[in-house]
Formats: sequence, structure tokens, C-alpha cells
Amino acid sequence: MRKINFSKSLNVSSSSALNVVLDFNEYKNFVPGCSGASLIKRNYPIEIGKLEFDILGKEYFITSENTLNEDSITINQLDGPFDYFKGRWLVTETGLNECQISFEAEFKLPFLLNAITPQSLIDSISSNIIDSFIKQVK
Repeated sequence: MRKINFSKSLNVSSSSALNVVLDFNEYKNFVPGCSGASLIKRNYPIEIGKLEFDILGKEYFITSENTLNEDSITINQLDGPFDYFKGRWLVTETGLNECQISFEAEFKLPFLLNAITPQSLIDSISSNIIDSFIKQVK
């Protein structure tokens, strides 16, 4: 099992930061490699969505069930490139127009992909994607 953990303090309201994460239809406009997004089903607090990615010349998609809460989104892969993927965005208000945004995930790559994918590549791709959210929030 591989893991990603990220946290950063921002000088914006928690609602502004959470709105960027919630609006996955916009991901294609700022997330590196994201080429498409679609909402399949919405029955609050559950959304099912599909994201399409073009990474290193190969197309991938992930369909996920996203559970929305007032300060977080929990992501569970239903279909996609991982054997297992569960992630969570958490936005915590820390002061007036200040918040902490965190992302954590654990996932399992298919055996062959896991064997040939160094952790440094996963860290680099993850960092670029998370940084794109931070830039979009500011």
C-alpha cells in the first residue's frame, strides 16, 4: 500500500478552499494531465464522478464515489487504474480568512505498474496535482 499526505496553511477562507476542491468539473482547467470531468450521479451527500487523465502519454480514468461533508470530501475509487484508492480532502478553518487544507490518500497499484513505478515519480505527480489546487485557491 502506498500513501500520500499533504497539508498547507492558506490565507483564504475555508469555504473558498473547499469550493475549489468540490468543483471537479473545473479540474480539467487547472489540474495537470486532467483532460475531462463529468458528474454521473448526485444524491447529496454522495456524488459519483469520472475524471480522465493523460499521464505520460497514456489515458486513464477514475470513477469515484465522493462523500461530501461540511469540511471534507472522502473519495473511494469505484473503477479505475488502481487496485485500491481511498482519499480525503479536509479543509479546516484556522482563523479569519485562514485555513488548513490537507489531502491524504492510500492506494495500491496493479502488480506490474507497482514494480516499475518509483515512489519518486508518484511523489512528483502527486505534488504537481496538489500544487495546482493550492494555486487555484489563491
